[in-house]
Amino acid sequence: MNKFKAIFVSALVLISMSAISAPKVYGKLNIAVNNDGSDGVNEKEIDLVSNASRIGFKGKVDMKNGLTGIYKIEYEVDITNDDTKSKAFNQRNSFVGLKGNFGTLKLGTHDTPLKLAQLKADLFNDLKGDIKNITDGENRIGSFFGYDSPVFGGGVSISLGVGKGKDDGVDGTDLDGEFGSNLSVSLKYDIDVIKFVIATEQGSIKGYDHNRLGMMIPAGPVTIGLIHTTTESTVGNSKDYDATTFSIAGKVADGKGKVKFQYGTSDKSAGLTQTQIGYDHKLFKKFKIFAYHTIRSQDAANSDDAHTGVGVEYKF
Repeated sequence: MNKFKAIFVSALVLISMSAISAPKVYGKLNIAVNNDGSDGVNEKEIDLVSNASRIGFKGKVDMKNGLTGIYKIEYEVDITNDDTKSKAFNQRNSFVGLKGNFGTLKLGTHDTPLKLAQLKADLFNDLKGDIKNITDGENRIGSFFGYDSPVFGGGVSISLGVGKGKDDGVDGTDLDGEFGSNLSVSLKYDIDVIKFVIATEQGSIKGYDHNRLGMMIPAGPVTIGLIHTTTESTVGNSKDYDATTFSIAGKVADGKGKVKFQYGTSDKSAGLTQTQIGYDHKLFKKFKIFAYHTIRSQDAANSDDAHTGVGVEYKF
């Protein structure tokens, strides 16, 4: 009897394993030599920085009847930090989900649809000139339930995200809200000649309501990008403001090179602007070198912060 049970259990395990694809290991190493200077020329601090380098595992399970189970676990790793007291890993998008003709469901930790509505118009994402320096709304939340619809109507899709937001306490303090107090929705239109997204997020984890417009327009060898975000306080933590980023990227060197320019302005503080130029060059399929120069100015603080760097990126 025991022998029969052992054979039966072994058979179930083999059947289950045959339906599960081996997890795919992937990641990105992005390292730059960065100079922080008050005017972009005089040396202030030169250091190696890890720009959201990461490692992840993802896979799928064939559940028959048109259903597929999906999973992903991803962590940011700072491979230049020798501080033993700091966290070695910071969680990024990690979830378990179900995919079918109805769309995709996700449970775990994930970027909100409003954050994803920036598309890839932020050409300096994860670098010193990330748009998070001039706007809020770049939220990745836990206790996340998400839904992505299939594409319908010639390029239209909808995304929904629900999680925990921020509430006012009885004494005026900020409290983490209950599940469902944060809601984010986006509507995306994606065809060859334009990518267009409008999104809203209510009751964010940082105590704001946001609305965002994201756009990318291919125009021959160049691509034009736009991100406009409006922010309103919900727990009395700051004033309301708008932030706009415009970007343009052009291919050069037989498509292996990319020249980038980006300008952002924000009412988050008086006279806040962020101007950037950069260049990426792909040496191999998954390996590139890059350079950037960012100047961030604030009239309110009477300051100009500059960041200049060169680096390498390898994807695997």
